[in-house]
Amino acid sequence: MTGLIVGAILLVSNMSSPSIISRGLPEPNVTSINQTASRTVQISLDTDANVLIENSDGKRIGFDFTTKKFVSEIPDGHSMDRESSSIFILPFDKTGKPYKIAVLGRPASAPAAILSLTGPGFIAGVRSLKLSVSQIQRIVISADGSSISYLTGDIGATPQLFVTTQSGRDKPSYRFEVTSSYLSQGKTLKVILDLTSGKLYFNSDDGKKISFEVMMRRTNPGGLRQSYKHQAVSFGGANSYVFDFAQWDGKGAACFHERCTGCDESKCVNLKNEYSNPKD
Repeated sequence: MTGLIVGAILLVSNMSSPSIISRGLPEPNVTSINQTASRTVQISLDTDANVLIENSDGKRIGFDFTTKKFVSEIPDGHSMDRESSSIFILPFDKTGKPYKIAVLGRPASAPAAILSLTGPGFIAGVRSLKLSVSQIQRIVISADGSSISYLTGDIGATPQLFVTTQSGRDKPSYRFEVTSSYLSQGKTLKVILDLTSGKLYFNSDDGKKISFEVMMRRTNPGGLRQSYKHQAVSFGGANSYVFDFAQWDGKGAACFHERCTGCDESKCVNLKNEYSNPKD
């Protein structure tokens, strides 16, 4: 099943670290993501680069940027040597505790990369991650794939944060993609998926008003694909939103809510479906 999801993503695209914020976002109910089939997860980067991973206990595996040496402190964790990629096999934690991931480019690294965490029934990660030899990129992904955070080191548009899930043949599978048009240096973009409630939460702690691009592809039992996209979610003032995808009719506008102190979070703002090829 995981292999099918990996294939789909390739077709589409072909630590110490500062705290990643969660302000304005609830902790998701993650029990709906299939967590029964595997005892490991795989963290992959599709180019040769220096990678350091830290688990919730502070144990690390990968390249220590201070000592310039490889460390392997995570029990049952190991790496796989590849000439053009970095792969780590780590224990699967069904509680969803996060892995902190730091990436530093090498001279031969691709300028933009895909970093992914693959587990039972999901893949979550970052696409178009800019790499350089002088700047560490920092990402946090929960072990169950339900949340992703990206801490920017540059001013400008963010890479794409994505989540792909598959819960069984009798339930829809999903792919979500979120990007931000602008993010100030040192600020964070965060996405949380709650399949149980049918909601996607996304926000930024940037003090400037920004817009988000959101895409969802839903594949229903039987194979029917339905896609939604809106290129500028920016109607609120707090840079914090909820996409109520469970209520979407499969073709038209979708319901979004703003999340902030004092906001009327029950108010639905219908945003047009701008996807260019609804039959895909």
